[in-house]
Amino acid sequence: MTVPAGEYLMLGDNRDDSADSRYFGFFPREELMGRTRRVAFSLDPDHFYKPRFDRFGTRLDAVATR
Repeated sequence: MTVPAGEYLMLGDNRDDSADSRYFGFFPREELMGRTRRVAFSLDPDHFYKPRFDRFGTRLDAVATR
């Protein structure tokens, strides 16, 4: 798959049931309104979807350095 210049491939966090670029197509750059900086809410699918409180508010740039 080739993503056209100036557009983005958006993927939801629920691979099997997300209405994302696989459904709507590519997302144009001029439609982006902001930047994601922190985790708002996180559930652990391996433990009955219990909240992962340690991830709430985690900076996303900090996640990559862990």
